Amino acid sequence: MSTEVEEREFLRFGPGWIGAVAFAWLVTTLVALALVVYALGPMLQSSDQRKALTEIRAEIGVALGASQSLFGAAPPAKPVEFGRPVAVMEIPALKVRQVVIEGASSGETASGPGHVPGTAGLGQPGNAVIAARNAGFGGPFGSLDALVKGDEIVVATTQGKSVYRVTDTATRPLDEGADYGKTENDRLTLVTSASWWPLASAEATVVTAALEGRPFRPTPQNGKADAQDGRTGDGDAWAGLVLAFGGFVAAAAGATFLYRRWRPVSTYVITGPVLLTFAALAALALWRLFPAWA
Repeated sequence: MSTEVEEREFLRFGPGWIGAVAFAWLVTTLVALALVVYALGPMLQSSDQRKALTEIRAEIGVALGASQSLFGAAPPAKPVEFGRPVAVMEIPALKVRQVVIEGASSGETASGPGHVPGTAGLGQPGNAVIAARNAGFGGPFGSLDALVKGDEIVVATTQGKSVYRVTDTATRPLDEGADYGKTENDRLTLVTSASWWPLASAEATVVTAALEGRPFRPTPQNGKADAQDGRTGDGDAWAGLVLAFGGFVAAAAGATFLYRRWRPVSTYVITGPVLLTFAALAALALWRLFPAWA
């Protein structure tokens, strides 16, 4: 009799059960967040980088062949689409080699450093800005503050190779007007969060570097966008987070029901991966809500 009562109490989806499920979702999501971003994230970013490198190398090869033809390479008629590779950047002092992606939303910076829309093209006249993550998804700019005056930054695009020399490294609040705005000289600005902690992004590490030699001819660039400044999260990720939570609750309800009516081991084997999958999806959605340079 007592067993039946306990079973009925266990299967009741009351406030206690809801609280337990919410707590379990929070814990597993945070664990999944750490695993996805800091363990799986670098592997995902590395895979994206390999694909982007293959693509940009092919584009550079085509541009090189066209430049040696009788009529030369035709200039692009429109800006590069968001998410497409635009350059290969090397920072020898940090042993960093990354493919730069067009766009600086949290989605783009998960794949690599992002060229901030509304700024000059890389290797072209004006101020070109690249934003990248400090810690998440491989943290390509995690050691950005180690750069010193005179360090070299090399950028290769379909137009050719450009060399920049670091002129200043600072840790301070980002001044969007000065750091992202137009400049009299041709320069490269690298920015990232000053902290590895995603919720502590009040200050930035800002590196400026001057272009050596003459810039390449300007090409069409994407305009400025508030969601593409490198430090803004993706508000659309709330929908994914809510759906992942709903899926986790449904899976938890199914696991609770099966636990008393089936073998516990079999229940764990079947429902465990499902719960972890929804937790991982929630972790990815949660990370997209954080600043894109975290």
